[in-house]
Amino acid sequence: MVKRGCSMVKNRVSKIIDRIRKERGEVAEIHHAFRDFPEAMEAHFEFYQKIIVGDNLPLERIEREFLAVSTSEANKCPYCIGHHQKALDNIGEIDLPSEKKEIYRKLAQTLSSEPHKSHLLKKEFNSIHQDESAWQHAVFIVSYFNMANRLAFAMDLELEENFHKSCH
Repeated sequence: MVKRGCSMVKNRVSKIIDRIRKERGEVAEIHHAFRDFPEAMEAHFEFYQKIIVGDNLPLERIEREFLAVSTSEANKCPYCIGHHQKALDNIGEIDLPSEKKEIYRKLAQTLSSEPHKSHLLKKEFNSIHQDESAWQHAVFIVSYFNMANRLAFAMDLELEENFHKSCH
């Protein structure tokens, strides 16, 4: 096995960190924690950008953040709850209808704890969203946060002192 060059890894990490800081304002520890594995750091950030903060997605940003918080609550992940509750708060005075909140919480709980049953919620979800892409997007978000919660636990992450700078 060929050992990776230390300066090459540091240079790549520096570029990724600069990009994250430019796009998000600050680098969350969930990205920084993987600085010795830049391929994962970069892939994680790009995936997050595409399904959470991207434009023209099936679900509105408030819905995405609500799913993030609901999934992180289902998994009892204080790190992700902190980040995404702050992002949800930053959205402002917009509120979701109670029927959306209810189905989003059910999806987050079920996909987190009994994933084999999550398909049973599709009909109820689709009664609120007529577009199949909304269901697919919601499933991706909850699945992503199940992964992110596990990353945060495995890396023993705590909220950064300035975590709010990356929550927009």
